[in-house]
Amino acid sequence: MKITTDVDGCRVGLAFPDRAATRTFFEEGRAQKAFMIRMEDRLELFVSFAFRATDPAAFDFQFQASVVQVFEDGGHFGTAFQFMDWDESKDRELERKFLLEEAPLVTESENLGASPVFRIKQMDLGQKVLLAPKADRGECQVLCRDAAPMVLLGLLSNPRLEAEFVLAIVKSNFASGDIFQRVASDRRWMASAEIRTAVVRNPKTPTPIAARLMETLPLNELREMAKIGGMKEDLRRVAFKALTKLQGNR
Repeated sequence: MKITTDVDGCRVGLAFPDRAATRTFFEEGRAQKAFMIRMEDRLELFVSFAFRATDPAAFDFQFQASVVQVFEDGGHFGTAFQFMDWDESKDRELERKFLLEEAPLVTESENLGASPVFRIKQMDLGQKVLLAPKADRGECQVLCRDAAPMVLLGLLSNPRLEAEFVLAIVKSNFASGDIFQRVASDRRWMASAEIRTAVVRNPKTPTPIAARLMETLPLNELREMAKIGGMKEDLRRVAFKALTKLQGNR
């Protein structure tokens, strides 16, 4: 990711190398309501910046964020920002941009009306709930980003569900406590450090589940969670305790 900064104008540009990097940034950021980037300039705490995020697939999205933490990081400055005025309408705007720009890629070699994106868009909630446990890969790719927890929970019963879609589910702002409980109790998904990390990072994860998984996370993740803004304070203490324990065993 290329970062450009206009400190005087309080503007930051984020140029992502591809769509996958764009999605990862926003999914992780929305889960935490905060994000961290390495910058060349030391920014003042609590100053608000206007961000513009772009990528080669014509993605262009603007949002506001405020500086909440700055620390030195190998000649640069690790800077934590907290999203400002981010609500459901902002979520919908972001998802519309992703959907509008990704739909042609998904359907390039097929009739648009027959593609999973367009078929599922025409379904009501009941139809999507019935489809989820038996959906094929293309349908799972669409349904794993649905706003209805019942649909996401139904997907977790699908024997064809792949790890990448489980990861999207546990990063979702729409995931419920039942979803996190189901994922955390399944050994297939708990074998993935990436999925465990995403479960812990999502602020909607019930605290007992997040705390239980904390000690299983990679050391670098614990380091970040022990200091990042936006993390629940009780979980940040658990992260710090787990980090201290792991470092003491080395």
